Amino acid sequence: MRVGYLHLGKAGGGVPRYGLMIAQAAHALEGLAVLEVDGGERETDRHRLAAAGRALMAADVVHLQWKPADWGGGLRALGRLRAFVSACERPLVVTLHDVWARDSLRRRWLDTDVWALRWLGRAVGRRGGRIVVHAEEERRRLEGLVAAELMAVVPHFVEEREGASDGADAMVAAEAARAALGLTGKRVITILGFMVRRKGYRLTIEALRSLPADVVALFAGGPIAGREARADELRAYAEQLGVGERVVITGYVAAQRLEQALAATHVAICPFRDMSASGSLSTWISTGRPIVTSDLPQFREYDQLEPGALRIFQPLTAEALAAAVRNVLDEGPPILDARVWALAERLATPQVVERYIEVYRRCVTTHD
Repeated sequence: MRVGYLHLGKAGGGVPRYGLMIAQAAHALEGLAVLEVDGGERETDRHRLAAAGRALMAADVVHLQWKPADWGGGLRALGRLRAFVSACERPLVVTLHDVWARDSLRRRWLDTDVWALRWLGRAVGRRGGRIVVHAEEERRRLEGLVAAELMAVVPHFVEEREGASDGADAMVAAEAARAALGLTGKRVITILGFMVRRKGYRLTIEALRSLPADVVALFAGGPIAGREARADELRAYAEQLGVGERVVITGYVAAQRLEQALAATHVAICPFRDMSASGSLSTWISTGRPIVTSDLPQFREYDQLEPGALRIFQPLTAEALAAAVRNVLDEGPPILDARVWALAERLATPQVVERYIEVYRRCVTTHD
């Protein structure tokens, strides 16, 4: 079987990186030939995408990622998608990213993105392809938008971290990381990634008031471009609540800084109000750190795979978050959780790619 991969979107972006890592892992499998084609960045045009589609006709099945912004956004994204699909008459496997609930008339019928999603579902169905989501909750969100028989669930992969260690080595690395970040002697709880409101930053600041004075909240990431005021708003809120010195906002984290933030963390926190598949959660799982999360369907799905791997709290209040964090901190060393490591093994990239291979084979069989 020959599998083609279309790579498209902003260089270094999370979704293009996802596709590249799936393709890289596929190269290592016996009995599978891999063809990769670069469709360009967000400013690409229909002609380049049509050419990419023709090039991928050499494959038996073609895998692409769908996030409208990476295709140019709005009507441009739909036009470019149509150009690619028209040129590539092969079964398509399309992984959807940022699958949010669509509970209003406008969001289910009038948004440009939903026009593209409905069109994509029909096009994939005609070719015997599949629409892939990362959780059963995402499948539920697509009811009535994409035919149920076309959907497959493949969890987000968890990559292996270079230099990952446990035991005494992990403790030494953690202390060195905290020193590098100016957090020596502190216990660190961390939210990772772009600073968007649904991740629970204000809730975390409020929870600090119920946690010991040596507990610091590290926000490892920065605001989305154009929303830089978000960081200033959070700093002002922390000052208002009297915990300004206990909130650290890194801004954008390059690779080395990211590794420091991960290593420095005692407890990873995901007090999200809502979520689609979370790359930051997958990163936390790869570290083996204890993870405290809010009570969302996707988190419960992860916890069903490895019971107890996530410390799920409810209700979504500062007091409940603080209590869950305090329970973990009170356990003391070790700073790694064996149940999180076990979950990481279940979701390791090679295992997830095997799930994709099953999807590819079903598509090829259906098409034949």
